[in-house]
Amino acid sequence: MDHLLTEHGLRLTYLCDPHDIDELDQDRILEDLSDDRPGGDPVPWMTRYLLSDHDHLVLVTDHSSGRYLAFLGAQDGAATGEDFLLLESAFVATEARGQNLLRRMIALAMLRIGGIRQVPAVIVACTRSPLCHRIMRGMARRFAGAAFLPDPDSVVINFRTAVLARRIARAVGPDQRFRATAATMDDGMMIAAGIDGSRPLARPPKLDRPFGRQMLAILDLRGQNEAAILDDARRIYRSR
Repeated sequence: MDHLLTEHGLRLTYLCDPHDIDELDQDRILEDLSDDRPGGDPVPWMTRYLLSDHDHLVLVTDHSSGRYLAFLGAQDGAATGEDFLLLESAFVATEARGQNLLRRMIALAMLRIGGIRQVPAVIVACTRSPLCHRIMRGMARRFAGAAFLPDPDSVVINFRTAVLARRIARAVGPDQRFRATAATMDDGMMIAAGIDGSRPLARPPKLDRPFGRQMLAILDLRGQNEAAILDDARRIYRSR
């Protein structure tokens, strides 16, 4: 199903059907997104992975030209009985930035998943990017009753979420060396379950310097009922 952001001239498309995803022209998507990179170099992770690797996709195109401007790929995950949505890869072209687009894409994925089955109550990103961390933390502030880890502004660690972080770290990188440190500071930022070796959430080039190693950012909405989560996701999607 397509959604139009009329004021920005953007079309957002959510896909989860494997057949529909297989039908996408990955070469064209790669070419359009590579136009934004220095020298037209391809987005690195898109040359190594297929779109069909993802359980959920949100694609953003220019409404007039049809050019692809942004991409979000996510997978379903489970850790000792706790389901979560893992945001695996994302990219936003320069001309589409400044519209809170990644937040909208995450919110749209939650809304569309919620129309099919239970809405995800745990959202996870494995990233080296401070930008991604800020986006996830900003979303947490827009959900009532949300817990977020790691949060450098908090003096109290949510033990329930910290335990979940350890479980998710084991599920995401079972063969990787990781440190599940709920309160370690690295480069001034608290790290929770830093992982080496798994695929990072891609960051737009030159927007922000990376963390020294990957980390899990966890948005925990388990304290809210489904209707409240969906209402907040709608507000995030519609926010300017």
